[in-house]
Amino acid sequence: MFENITKTRVYAYLAGIFCASVIVSNILATKTLEFEFIALPCSILTFPVLFIVNDILSEIYGYDMTKDVVYLGFIINIIAIVLYHVAMAFTSSSQNASSFVTILSTTPRLFVAGLISYTLGNLLNSIVLVKLKEKYNDKLFVRCILSTVIGETADSIIFITISFVGVFPNNLILTMICCQIVFKVLYELLAYPITRKVIFYIRTLDDGELKSQI
Repeated sequence: MFENITKTRVYAYLAGIFCASVIVSNILATKTLEFEFIALPCSILTFPVLFIVNDILSEIYGYDMTKDVVYLGFIINIIAIVLYHVAMAFTSSSQNASSFVTILSTTPRLFVAGLISYTLGNLLNSIVLVKLKEKYNDKLFVRCILSTVIGETADSIIFITISFVGVFPNNLILTMICCQIVFKVLYELLAYPITRKVIFYIRTLDDGELKSQI
């Protein structure tokens, strides 16, 4: 499976990791991590992976190919939600039926918030990194972190605002936004050494089938 690795194959692997993280994040979002002063969805454990993979894709393959993966994640997300609700529409004698509905159901408001924030946040992350690469080609750390800060900030503001305005007090919404941004950026900082090694490794690989596209 991992013999004769090329940039083409790595692109497929990264796209798989990205899309899997989208689905897993949606499921984890049904449970919260409760700290002393704030509760955050468990999806913060996996959602930053999207932006880390986004950084790698944008750095190696450029905006257009990264955009394709973001759109693929968008489509798979919609398909998954539709299939969840189709499954819920059927009667079941299973003892776990109610738990299934509790975990996989979502309100239209949260669904729309998730799609908009996911799409805009990831596209913005990719655009910023690619633009920074044009001016600061020798500053990988700056590109990865700054693009993540901007992308994650947009994602957090859009998702939490659409989801909870009118539901929670404004000061709590602001706290949730700030906590999510801080946690996700720290996640990226801790993961940066791995991100850097992966990027440098992919750069050493043959282009494979990408030669016809570059």
